[in-house]
Amino acid sequence: MDKLRIHPLRWISLIAIIVGIALISFAVVPQTVTAQSPLHPTFPFLDTEGNNVLETGNPISTMQTCGQCHDTAFIESHSFHADVGYSAMMDGEEFSASQPWDTSPGLYGNWNALTYRYLSSDSDPVTDLSSQEWLQTIGLRHVGGGPAEDAGIEMNCFLCHTANPDNQARTEALTAGQFAWANTATLVGSGLAFATEDGYELNPEAFDESGELLAAYVDIQDPDNNNCGQCHGTVHTSQEPFAIAGCEDTGWTTSTTGQVFSAQRLSASGMNLQDKEELTRSYDIHMERLVECTDCHFSLNNPVYANGGGADTLENLDFDPRRLDLGEYLYQPLHQFARGQSTQGTVAPELKDTMRRCESCHNAEDTHDWLPYTETHMDALHCESCHIPTIYSAAYQQVDWTVVETDGTSISVCRGVDAGEDATINDLVYGYTPTLLQRENVDGTTKYAPYNLVSAWYWVYGEPALPVPQAALVEVYLDGENYQPEVISLFDTNQDKVLESSELVLDTDEKVDFIAAKLVEQGLDNPRIQAEVQPYSINHDVAGLDWATQDCETCHTEDSRMTEAVQLASYTPGGVLPEFVPSGNTLTDGNIYQDENGAVYYEPSTTDHGVYVFGHNSVSWIDWTGIILFLGVLGGVSVHGGLRVWSARKRPKHTPEIEKIYMYTFYERVWHWLQTLTILILAFTGLVIHKPEMFGAFSFKGMVLVHNITAAILLLNALLALLYNLISGDIKRFIPEPHGFFNQMIVQAKYYLNGIFKGDEHPFEKTREKRLNPLQKITYVAVLNILLPLQVLTGILMWGVQQFPEIAQKLGGLPFLAPFHSLIAWSFISFIILHVYLTTTGHTPTAGIKSMIVGWDEVEVHTSQDHTEEE
Repeated sequence: MDKLRIHPLRWISLIAIIVGIALISFAVVPQTVTAQSPLHPTFPFLDTEGNNVLETGNPISTMQTCGQCHDTAFIESHSFHADVGYSAMMDGEEFSASQPWDTSPGLYGNWNALTYRYLSSDSDPVTDLSSQEWLQTIGLRHVGGGPAEDAGIEMNCFLCHTANPDNQARTEALTAGQFAWANTATLVGSGLAFATEDGYELNPEAFDESGELLAAYVDIQDPDNNNCGQCHGTVHTSQEPFAIAGCEDTGWTTSTTGQVFSAQRLSASGMNLQDKEELTRSYDIHMERLVECTDCHFSLNNPVYANGGGADTLENLDFDPRRLDLGEYLYQPLHQFARGQSTQGTVAPELKDTMRRCESCHNAEDTHDWLPYTETHMDALHCESCHIPTIYSAAYQQVDWTVVETDGTSISVCRGVDAGEDATINDLVYGYTPTLLQRENVDGTTKYAPYNLVSAWYWVYGEPALPVPQAALVEVYLDGENYQPEVISLFDTNQDKVLESSELVLDTDEKVDFIAAKLVEQGLDNPRIQAEVQPYSINHDVAGLDWATQDCETCHTEDSRMTEAVQLASYTPGGVLPEFVPSGNTLTDGNIYQDENGAVYYEPSTTDHGVYVFGHNSVSWIDWTGIILFLGVLGGVSVHGGLRVWSARKRPKHTPEIEKIYMYTFYERVWHWLQTLTILILAFTGLVIHKPEMFGAFSFKGMVLVHNITAAILLLNALLALLYNLISGDIKRFIPEPHGFFNQMIVQAKYYLNGIFKGDEHPFEKTREKRLNPLQKITYVAVLNILLPLQVLTGILMWGVQQFPEIAQKLGGLPFLAPFHSLIAWSFISFIILHVYLTTTGHTPTAGIKSMIVGWDEVEVHTSQDHTEEE
């Protein structure tokens, strides 16, 4: 063993040699070449016939080149990226019948109001895009393969599996109609290829004598965030300050929602952000923690990410050790990637909810112990609802295709930025608060999640309706690069002979009729304006705990974020109010309305689907009934007390004969005042929880905690009192005696309504055994046997919604339990007012309260026996 030891100096020498070789190797590699793949072997580029493209000069075939080691046919047939747009690329009635209302942006071939263009079928009256034109425009977001392969566009493996794909060169090739060369063009940025007049040529210095790619040029890799960002959204990984202008098209997700995939801190970005110096968080905490897109959106047969639990394989197994062999996976990797449950995307709906969600990695129970009713919140809200409180970027708000700019595009308005007609990076960006909407999940649950709402107006024609082609709009509005003279005359409100974007608004019937007539002249039947609202899911730009929503008042107030009105548009083309696009899993209950300035708003509703938010929701008639009951009792005792004072001053002063009786034991007094204190605290905290905006000085979260603790004390105290009265036998004094009880109530009522004003003595003598008069007995029977149990039961059910939700749901859930609980609370408060007042009906106003403090009560000695309890 001693012979195998290496002297430390030799270790240092060995390390120095290795580092030196690495530095020399790096120095001789051309600047355009990235570090080679440590595992991927060298390989030749082949054309569609399987021949080396260095010999044939043909475009690279990814299916043949990658197919040397991988089952590319399997991969293409199991890739929803390749399937995107499949229905749109089909000719005939099947495609036409689905247009234009299949508006999911996930299907690039299908129509949506932002890209506007659509592939026409043979049955369409007017053509918007032919198959070739679709591939040259909308198809730029397609990775190739699938329906595009008929045009010679193979699935582009280089786009996702090389370190520096040149998507710009690929786009230029597609736009120019060089479909077969699109995949080759993707290699331009890596130095492997360059453009020529006839197509593209490969760099001969990148290959060895046998025609295989040199190892230094092999930059094949797993897809990283930059690869995904080429189509899905803005990814920023450099140290340079990040900056974009307005909601420019830097990626579909970023334009529609403002989500930016960057680990850079907001304060270090190049954006003109409002209160920028205070925004010390990163754009996305997952990017900051080096999480890659593929860590969540993984291949479904990747053995690294397979769960292996019994739920995924066999019910009788807790863990299944069986996995794909790594070699098998590399040969046939599924390109069906795990996905969430976003509104957009109708491709491969069976794959929805295959992605691990937040709770798969984060233990919310341990990290959210500060949150009251943690499980209830988790059952009602997706994590993004609180952890994406603000999007610090601009996003589409309104798109108006009823008019066109001089370049043939629509008028677009962004939310979250103060931008003029030409957006720049100097524009002030204040971001926006996403709208919370309920999402119906695959497992049948419904939870709130954040969205950006984008409204759009556009012309349609015919039956079934089809969008008016862009070329037809351009012909109506434009004469070359300028507007038609008739259009200028009609729209030029300031009469300067120049149309600005702010003037391009169909805000009068005259303008609408004029454009409609022009479209009819082009053979378009029954042109009219339609409008829609599309909710775009927000799942990124996640904030850590310090920046997440933690203030309960954000939702639990009258101005709750849950129902906060969001502006959909600053104006309404043609006076048409939009409607939500029917989606598979987003509930859009609420009200779309127009204010006095013409702006359009959407106000969500929480009540239509059984959601009850404490501090926000209430039933007005319940509140008014409680208030009227309370004011009625308060007014009644005030009038009654005033009449007592007035009548006492008129009659001669009378001093009754009294005697002291030990009326209340120590336990009874402690129980009474503890119960009084808890009821008062419960009433106050309940009022704060019900109407927190009226008590801004008090913490909603603190009031909920105090309310629950006090309720537990009250319940325990009530149970102890019941046990005490049962054991002592004092329970009998609360039970009315059937014989003559009705007549006794009438006698007592007459005393309160008449005799008390005359100075008559109480009709029933008060003793320890018979300290309650008939009206008090019946009142306590109602309070202790009806009101208190109902209040306790509804309170327990409300508290236990997360422990036993099925029981609470069968009884109407929070929308029923909470208002009913409030109504009983108003009854208790009214009872307390009446109870306190009746303690003043003794021989002195304070005698009753004093007796409950000291235990000894001064009671009147009856001099007449006209009315006794025995009667």
